[in-house]
Amino acid sequence: MLSSRGAKWAKIKFAHGERDVYHHIKNPKGVVSFANAENWLVHEDISHFVNTHSDFDKDCCSYGEGFTGTVRLRTAMANHLNAHFKPAQKIDPEEITFAAGVTDLNEVCALITCDPEQNESIMLGGPIYGSFSKDLTQRTGVELEYISMGDVDQFSPACIAAFDDGFEAAKARGVNIRALIICNPHNPLGQCYPRETLEGLLRLCAAKGIHLISDEIYGLSTYERHDRPSEKFTSVRAIDPTGIIDPAQVHVLYGMSKDFAASGMRLGCVISQNLEFTNATRATCRFSSPSLFSMELAARLLEDQGFLAKFLQKSDRLLLQNRLLAEDLLEQAGIDYHKPGNAGFFIWLDLSAHLPIAKTNGDVWAAERLLTELFEKAGVIMSPGEPYHAPTPGKFRLIFSVDEETLREGVRR
Repeated sequence: MLSSRGAKWAKIKFAHGERDVYHHIKNPKGVVSFANAENWLVHEDISHFVNTHSDFDKDCCSYGEGFTGTVRLRTAMANHLNAHFKPAQKIDPEEITFAAGVTDLNEVCALITCDPEQNESIMLGGPIYGSFSKDLTQRTGVELEYISMGDVDQFSPACIAAFDDGFEAAKARGVNIRALIICNPHNPLGQCYPRETLEGLLRLCAAKGIHLISDEIYGLSTYERHDRPSEKFTSVRAIDPTGIIDPAQVHVLYGMSKDFAASGMRLGCVISQNLEFTNATRATCRFSSPSLFSMELAARLLEDQGFLAKFLQKSDRLLLQNRLLAEDLLEQAGIDYHKPGNAGFFIWLDLSAHLPIAKTNGDVWAAERLLTELFEKAGVIMSPGEPYHAPTPGKFRLIFSVDEETLREGVRR
């Protein structure tokens, strides 16, 4: 009774209903989720801010200014980004478009840059955020082009040649790459792209005539390590495009869910100097307009830079604390993990030595899926490496930004 696409979508898993969440006192047999990347360490701080700034005007009950973000919110976000991302060219509020989450804007980026019937595609390097495979494709029909980095450090300038080769290989097969998407800071590796690499990627996109879309939602979720040199986040907008690339080809994704621990606000934005790109985005975002209540709260939060300075400092301190605890617990358990990086909420585990290959007739990817099921039976949920396009099986993304009791219990299980 459904369309072919409806029947296909009906088979896709999604979160729904009550959760059986672990709590060391209230629900000790509950499920430990290391899946969703949220900063639980500062939820009390952000909820307190919300509760003390919830005196809404009656105008919030109306449709308001439209579907693209209030002037107040876009102005507050522009001021925030200009202060913290140090853009080479000052960000104007009119460059910013809001929607109900970055997930929606991921899809919009695919919709407005690619025509699937023309065999147009988006290029990404693996491993990379696993939900891109749904966000960018489910309703767009776009096929993604994942580029294997091989033994190349995907944060070094050497990755540029790998992307160049991948672009040309796709072109030889009749695939027309229209955009390159990167995560900076990276999800799931927790590393930051150095300025030199970003400049190289911008030059590559200029040479190929494609868009560079930089997902920077963890831009301020970096923490300073004391046991080794720490990587610094550099926004792609912090690089002067003069002589490198047309600014109209460069776009940044940002939002409230990560740096502000406010995923419940459902607010994401895209920043672009390309008027046609912005207009197409805004026309599409009428289907995913944010709540005026959320936008009012977000504007108040962004305008209170005094609160945010203390909030971000506390967040960074707690992220470092939990990262070190997670590393200690993993080492005690004999679990290997990706050592570099000091950004985001996750650690990239290597459980390849523990894959139940004997139970899958040697099929290593089936063994990873089986191990995922075994974890779930033991009451632990983690994202496996396959949807992240990990080059080899056995990789899992563990979220460490949970309370200490949950972190200890999850690793124990």
